[in-house]
Amino acid sequence: MTCETALPAAFIFDCDGTLLLSMDVWLRTQPALLARHGIQATADDFAEFEHLSVEEECEGYHRKWGVGASGEELLRELMEILEHEYRENISARPGALAFLEEAHAAGIPMAIATSTPEHLVRAGLRHNGMEQFFDVVVTTAEAGRSKQFPDVYNLALERLCAARGMELPPHDAVWVFEDAEFGLRSARGAGYRLLGIFDPDGRGAADTVRALSDIYIESYTDLALDDIVRYQTGE
Repeated sequence: MTCETALPAAFIFDCDGTLLLSMDVWLRTQPALLARHGIQATADDFAEFEHLSVEEECEGYHRKWGVGASGEELLRELMEILEHEYRENISARPGALAFLEEAHAAGIPMAIATSTPEHLVRAGLRHNGMEQFFDVVVTTAEAGRSKQFPDVYNLALERLCAARGMELPPHDAVWVFEDAEFGLRSARGAGYRLLGIFDPDGRGAADTVRALSDIYIESYTDLALDDIVRYQTGE
């Protein structure tokens, strides 16, 4: 391993599609929710809402299809469907746990920045033995804007530094791990380093994710912490 001072200052991870194999659950659950209200839809019908928080998504479903008494009512229904999946069924991406263990052993602070409600994220992480690696979980609902803007990554870094008693590092010393193209674009605009991972169950194109990333992988089994250190130090 390269000298300790060359280690990244922090890692900020997206969750769904990046750490957890959960995107197929969302792609099945969204049409199932509308089907309860007599609306036939496909997974592609939800692409316009993908960058939003789940609270904003449900408001969008209510406005677009006129289902439910309110977005809040749809949110409660959606949570009923999803909570069981995150607690019991969703699995981690291959190699993700081993990589988190390696980063944790090296002392790298880690946070989650997500559009998914915190209780679902924590349930999925806990189910896969990952929750203990993350000091904070921050959502776009808390940040106030979607991942089309870097607010959620910035807030996650601020809270992570507060939790660790760290000074705020420059963004180019921090790595954002993402599968979503809009997240990669906004994090890039804010100056973060980018680890892009392709999710075959998501809507992103592998070539686009690769082009937006400093390091691109299709599996954590292809990644070691030393790969990131070497890239960061130019070795």
